[in-house]
Amino acid sequence: MLAGIRVVSMEQFIAGPYCSSLLSDAGAEVIKVERPGTGEPRRTYQPRLGHEDDYVSGGFASYNRGKRSVEIDLSAEEGRESLLGLLAEADVFLCNNRPGSLERLGLGVPQLRERFPQLVICEITGFGVSGGPYAEWPAFDSVIQAMSGLSSLLGTAPEEPPLLAPMGTMDLLTGVYACLGILTALVHRSRTGEGTHVDAAMYDIGAAFLERPLTLHEFTGEVPTRGIDRFSPVGAFRAGDGGWISIVIPTDEMWQRCCAAMGRPDLVEDPALDTVLKRAERMPDLVLPALEEWAAGMSQHEAVESLRSAGQPAGAVQTIADVRECPQLAHRGLFVPMQDERLVREVGTHPALPRLPLLFNGEAADPGIVPRLGEGNGLLNPPPVAGRWEDAD
Repeated sequence: MLAGIRVVSMEQFIAGPYCSSLLSDAGAEVIKVERPGTGEPRRTYQPRLGHEDDYVSGGFASYNRGKRSVEIDLSAEEGRESLLGLLAEADVFLCNNRPGSLERLGLGVPQLRERFPQLVICEITGFGVSGGPYAEWPAFDSVIQAMSGLSSLLGTAPEEPPLLAPMGTMDLLTGVYACLGILTALVHRSRTGEGTHVDAAMYDIGAAFLERPLTLHEFTGEVPTRGIDRFSPVGAFRAGDGGWISIVIPTDEMWQRCCAAMGRPDLVEDPALDTVLKRAERMPDLVLPALEEWAAGMSQHEAVESLRSAGQPAGAVQTIADVRECPQLAHRGLFVPMQDERLVREVGTHPALPRLPLLFNGEAADPGIVPRLGEGNGLLNPPPVAGRWEDAD
């Protein structure tokens, strides 16, 4: 659906590459600018599949499929001219280096907008390019998880250490928002002919993502933290086979359904549980133990089905292997085998990764293969010059 859109991306690690991978999955041509000789750091990450001298990194594959890789030495004048040559035919320029990187190369946004007035320019940084006390700070996903407040909410109790979500939560979220900003700017350009500068700060996006705890803080003055959620009856309990079940009971009607499923009408009349806020407060010592006692003679699947049959939403806490083998996701065709000669297991199968998780008129995007370093160098004029990319921060 984005066929005909050309994206030039000076990117590395996750946020920028994930953003451009979404655009690539949707049909845009993405040209990934990389360091000569080595490429971006994640090309070498473990785990890897393939041969010693021709492999694909699991830390690189899903963020960079379907792109064309070019090697450009931006410390050289010829390299900068090559980049400008690409931008002359581009619709979007994406950059996720530190603030000031473009200016140090003599490619600041004002100069680029004057030279390419129709170009959509998106900068992804940790704290934004508009200044401020943190503007020059470097940022990784773990930094933004911590500073945004997310880590302060992950864990079992306030006295326990804060935790990190075990994936690039803020990187991926920033990639999605940056993609939204780019698409919005492209719509604006289609109406006005004017390009736009999109300033996507990971810290802004991470903080906005926590809208619920921030709203609770604004309305109550309290500081949400790890442990009991006083405003939502939410939690997890175990079935008889040891499997965990996640449940939230946000209305009186759902509470009545839940009690009916358990065969516990007495709990509906219990004055300690007759409001949503009371149930939220008493989840650990009353509600979850009652659910666990009820489910003790059932499997995880049986308990979930019983609650669902009563009209109460509940979900089995699945492992990653469960998700990969889920029949619903198989029906949706979410996992697409990577058709790459380097990615063949000993049993002859290819690893499968999630595609763009949207359907358009019932059809899914077809992810492309992971590019070898520099395989798109023929796009450059002048041709690439061997050297070192000195400003890849």
